Amino acid sequence: MENKHQIGSVVSLLTNPDRKLIIMNYLKRIYYCEEVGKDDHKLLAYFERELLPVTI
Repeated sequence: MENKHQIGSVVSLLTNPDRKLIIMNYLKRIYYCEEVGKDDHKLLAYFERELLPVTI
């Protein structure tokens, strides 16, 4: 398994932990995410090292 985070999981940014993202897709070591609560459906691209898992 190459990716650390699963599709559909919620993560946050290393530089802004208050910003929550949902992982929508994973291709070629890039995570494509959508911001939680945003309706514009714009996908944002991040590397694994930029993301932190969200603990409940």
